[in-house]
Amino acid sequence: MFERIRRGWGIAKASWSVLKLHPKLLVLPVLSGAVFVLLIASIGVAVFAGATTHLGQQLLDLMGNVRFDQPVVYGLLFAFYFACAFIAIFFNAALVFCALEAFAGRTPSLRGGLVTACGRLPQILGWALVSATVGLVLNFVQETLRDRLAFLGSILGGLLEFAWAVVTYFVVPVLVVDGVGPVEAVKRSAGILKRTWGESLVVEGGLGFISFLLVLPGFLVFGLGIAAAGDNLGIVLAVLVPALILYILTLSVVLGALGAIFRTGTYIYATTGTAPSAFDPALLQGAFRSKKR
Repeated sequence: MFERIRRGWGIAKASWSVLKLHPKLLVLPVLSGAVFVLLIASIGVAVFAGATTHLGQQLLDLMGNVRFDQPVVYGLLFAFYFACAFIAIFFNAALVFCALEAFAGRTPSLRGGLVTACGRLPQILGWALVSATVGLVLNFVQETLRDRLAFLGSILGGLLEFAWAVVTYFVVPVLVVDGVGPVEAVKRSAGILKRTWGESLVVEGGLGFISFLLVLPGFLVFGLGIAAAGDNLGIVLAVLVPALILYILTLSVVLGALGAIFRTGTYIYATTGTAPSAFDPALLQGAFRSKKR
């Protein structure tokens, strides 16, 4: 565990050194979150507005009788998955381009990142389609395995999801740099991992574990506040709930940017054999390792 903390902290520090020089990169994950909130709000407004009409009320009544195993439910889930995937990938692509510019010694431009993402729109749409499809299939497989094998099924489903995440680790940088389609991008991502770290890979820890550790104090303060609230529970909740939400959102923005920067640095190392100046080669090599070694 201590090794994972050390490695995760090293990743965070190295990525932060880049982000500290170019803090405007945080705007991209903020924009991504804002567009996602806008999507959710639009769905909410549409549902509310529809409920006030006779046709909308009929549709809501019909939806009330829909079972979750019906095709229409999966169709709606897929549409939502696709929209969320597209938003995340689009702004991630812009951030990867900006990180590439920073590693090349140039001043990254948010406009340049967004223009580049727009220029890769067909590839991003294709990858969002593949990502949403696989995500929905994995969700279905996980639910099936969980129902049939209980806890063991949950573990197997999680391993499948993890394996997909590893294989597609470099897909967005490949899309940005090479401009290939999603299937070719997955092949190249897997090829980069195999060529650099070997055929049998395990992740050596990273920002995920650090994220978990950083979130814990927020919930600890929240729990202590609730415990000490007494008769002022309503006032305490009114203060602590927004504060906790803001804390988690801020962490998500910063860690999202750090993760994209580190992934870009790792991509440069894996494709050129040279570590960017901000990163220790041992840290990049240790992002994955081969079980054979």
